[in-house]
Amino acid sequence: MIKKTGIELREIGIQTDLDIRQIHNDRWLDNQTRHPRPQRPGLALAGYHRYLNKLRIQIFGKTEIGYINQLEAAERQRRLRQFFAARIPGLIISDGQSCAKELVDAAQRYHTPVMVSGLKTSVLVSRLSSFLYRHFSKKIRINGVLLDVKGVGTLLTGDSGIGKSESALELVNKGHQLVSDDLIEFYLDPYDRPVGRSIEKIKQWIEVRGLGIINIVDIFGIGALLPEKRLDLVIRLEKWSHRKKYDRLGEGRLTFNILGKEMPMFVIPVAPGRNVSTLVEVAVKYFMSRKNGSKSFIEYLDEQQNEQGNE
Repeated sequence: MIKKTGIELREIGIQTDLDIRQIHNDRWLDNQTRHPRPQRPGLALAGYHRYLNKLRIQIFGKTEIGYINQLEAAERQRRLRQFFAARIPGLIISDGQSCAKELVDAAQRYHTPVMVSGLKTSVLVSRLSSFLYRHFSKKIRINGVLLDVKGVGTLLTGDSGIGKSESALELVNKGHQLVSDDLIEFYLDPYDRPVGRSIEKIKQWIEVRGLGIINIVDIFGIGALLPEKRLDLVIRLEKWSHRKKYDRLGEGRLTFNILGKEMPMFVIPVAPGRNVSTLVEVAVKYFMSRKNGSKSFIEYLDEQQNEQGNE
């Protein structure tokens, strides 16, 4: 889902992981791209503009720069004018390649900023695509705690006061990593997988009743915090009820819907004497073992019965 509002080239230019080293024609950095993917122009440099998307940031790699440089001067100027006349939002040149004055002048004529990145073309396209998808993707905010538990993106949900933050604090103390406490913003990455990140105002803060709001980085170090994490598993914590029947054999297949994606979910009842952080770790290990093909107890019993029936 593409938003109608775009993102300014100015914001792209300050992204440190894009390694932008030079910016030309910076007076037009308020140009906006309105598409979640950049584009390499291909035949557009030869004058075939049918598939040149004017909403997308264009990328010049070694192939594009090499092609432009081998043209005669007059032909090179003509091709560059034709290309920039399409009114693209901006151009990024990869591999730290030098930017010829005639290219900058042609871009200036059509109010197009030109940036030079030190990244290889494939890395630049990948990182820029990821950044643009985070901006344009459909988003949702969910109350809970998101952690990286043994490499598994784990969302803890449940009613207020059930112990989500306290369990998260204990998990961080055991060496796992926090992404966000209280409120998580989820978006879909380029592969349509939910990814969660913290709201900027509450990043690295966690509320623990009795202690207040504490800074995770100050206590556990920067390694205890992740900027974002792809979601793999949802664990719902709820108060133990003798009236409710809980899964005792591992035959349940619960899911939690986020942005139209059904994520596997476990429900863990909370009661005095139950170590929730340990139960979360075991749930993650169980999830990983099932994902790797291990059988549940019910499947094991069915297999045993089938073997007895065949004897």
